Amino acid sequence: MARYALVVGITDYTNQLSNLTKPATDAEAVERVLKAHGDFEDIAVLKGKVSTNHLAEAFKTLLQQQAVKNEALIYFTGHGIPVSSSLGRPQAYLATSDLTIFTEDTKIVGQKGGISLAELNELIKESDLSSLVVLLDCCHSGDFLERNLIEKSLTAFSSQRDYYFIAACRGFQQAYAKKSEQHSIFTTALLAGLSAEKANQHGQVTSADLFGCISAELKGSGQQPIQMGWGSSITLVTYNHQRQVQTFEVKEECPYQGLKAFETEQKQFFFGRKQVVRTILEKLAQKPFVPIIGPSGSGKSSVVQAGLIPELDDSVWQILPPIKPGFQPLQELRGVLKAFFPGAKKERLLWELITEEPNPLPVILEHLTRAEKFLLIVDQFEELFTVSVAEDKQRFIELLTQVVEMSDSQLKVVITMRSDFLEPCSDYPSLNKLIENQLVLMPRITGVDLKETITEPAKLQGHSVEERLVLKILEDVGKEPGYLPLMEFALTRLWEKRDQQKHQLTLEQYENFQGLTGALNFHAENVYLYEDYRQDCPTQERNEQEKDWIGQIFLRLVRTGEGEKDTRQRQPKTELLAIAGNDEEQQQALSELLDEGLVKGRLLVAGKDEQGKAWIDLAHEALIEGWERFAQWRQQDRDLRRLSDRLADVLREWLNKGENEKYLMQGGLLAEVRENWEKLEFLSSPQAKNFYQCSDAYEQHQIATLEKALTESRLREKALQWSVLIISTIVVP
Repeated sequence: MARYALVVGITDYTNQLSNLTKPATDAEAVERVLKAHGDFEDIAVLKGKVSTNHLAEAFKTLLQQQAVKNEALIYFTGHGIPVSSSLGRPQAYLATSDLTIFTEDTKIVGQKGGISLAELNELIKESDLSSLVVLLDCCHSGDFLERNLIEKSLTAFSSQRDYYFIAACRGFQQAYAKKSEQHSIFTTALLAGLSAEKANQHGQVTSADLFGCISAELKGSGQQPIQMGWGSSITLVTYNHQRQVQTFEVKEECPYQGLKAFETEQKQFFFGRKQVVRTILEKLAQKPFVPIIGPSGSGKSSVVQAGLIPELDDSVWQILPPIKPGFQPLQELRGVLKAFFPGAKKERLLWELITEEPNPLPVILEHLTRAEKFLLIVDQFEELFTVSVAEDKQRFIELLTQVVEMSDSQLKVVITMRSDFLEPCSDYPSLNKLIENQLVLMPRITGVDLKETITEPAKLQGHSVEERLVLKILEDVGKEPGYLPLMEFALTRLWEKRDQQKHQLTLEQYENFQGLTGALNFHAENVYLYEDYRQDCPTQERNEQEKDWIGQIFLRLVRTGEGEKDTRQRQPKTELLAIAGNDEEQQQALSELLDEGLVKGRLLVAGKDEQGKAWIDLAHEALIEGWERFAQWRQQDRDLRRLSDRLADVLREWLNKGENEKYLMQGGLLAEVRENWEKLEFLSSPQAKNFYQCSDAYEQHQIATLEKALTESRLREKALQWSVLIISTIVVP
């Protein structure tokens, strides 16, 4: 794939703008670096006096001709001007040598000949590039990102392209140059970031690394650079010098996480998401609420735990225990905050604030006193729309989104959510607006970033990954949606079967368990079929009772959606143990199957809620499609299992309301449950059975009471009629 660059440094201007001394030499210096180390097919350089037509044609040539299906880079240094509008939203322009400006009271109100950043953005949107890097060293260059690109990012970008933009300063700032220095402040920092000293172990300087260097160089300069990126990290320059090969001690700990998300403790093994982490940090600096959204298996939880949190200074930040909305999101929120409200009286206050107070956040924040800043992470936010109690949804969203209404709130909120649940968010205006403005999407990991997620964790443990294996995994990844958990699980299995002599992961073992998708399915089948599933050739088959239990467990750990869209839902362990009935020995056997078989077999995970009650969950949603037998189970009796989910929802509501008879099942739902009870009973817990029986008995009692009242009413009516008849008979002579 070819690479093309346009380097512009304008020094000569009309008498309305002062001439500049640095841009020409800045452009020459950038050209030298790109020419020597950027592997560009062509680098067009415009410097000195540059007309509007000349610059416009250069942009069109690059974006519409040269770089079609190829990689492009734009560097511009010169004047940038803001033009005021009647609506008070200035528009930024790149100033050309023949620019004419019109002013009123020193304010620029019009121009002729400048290149509008808004129009440049449109040109980029219409182009068919493989990747694009834009570096702007001019006053008000941040306007390109802050107004034009961010607002249009969802239409300007697609997941098939990689874009990266750095502006020398914010939209309201000026970019500076010191007379004593050879280059402008920004370009000096840029050249430092592109130097061989900043190259990674592969000799590359990537977009993900460049901004950190520029920011560090510009600290205290009065300029605040800003960036925006999309897709994978882009290699800007490559140095072919031999770098000292770092060797690592051979260690046995597996650096891959299987179906589990990376946590902070595994941060050293987490690769490929530097750009996303930087974007999250930028969004947090803008507003204290950041939604991280992507498809299932895109690594949302991992990027927060192993990417974002390690970047936060622990002398300033306190990370609150992450929560999931679950069945009772307000209870989950209380659980994470109650440490700041010690004692029964303050706990009651907290609950009143969470459930009743219209503006509770100021009082809650007053109690957060152990650090300067606090981070609340709400993982799997989509549970709010699948399993949470209906009346809790609105309140929970209100509480979280209120943080943006507080000036300089010390509480910051980060949520992670599956992208297929964006639609229900539109029913909540405060949440929907924040998603529009603060959204961080999780792009596919590709290229160098993807290769590093495969090879670098092993390298840190003194192991290597066979090159043929790397190429095969990269090939297979392109065929699979939600590939990250499948890949991570396959790498975990490869680690277990690695060549102990060579300390290497091999293609042979990868092919033995049928590749990317086969690894998870192969493992799940072994756990399902054999007690000694850890052995290379297991022989101790599970009995039919255990297999039946496994099927029931997994079906209760998913919520059956409309069509084919199912989601996982964790369950109290007691609910799952009830599958074995009331026999203590059977329940003990089922508990051992859960703990020793399914949890240790890494198909399920276990934990405790804020009340200390044990729960069980799928290790990852990848199991829903990745285990073929499970997928087949889910296709059976879908309507019946949807009805079972609805029964479970109203049961939770009844329990939350203290088993108040007003919340018993009624009407059409009760009639539907009654009609299907013979089949449904098999899927229902003892609690659900009791709830159905109470609901049925209550309705029968209500009907009997009504019928009795009607009968008594009819008898009274008839008695009245007879009385009238008798009286009329007596009266008539």
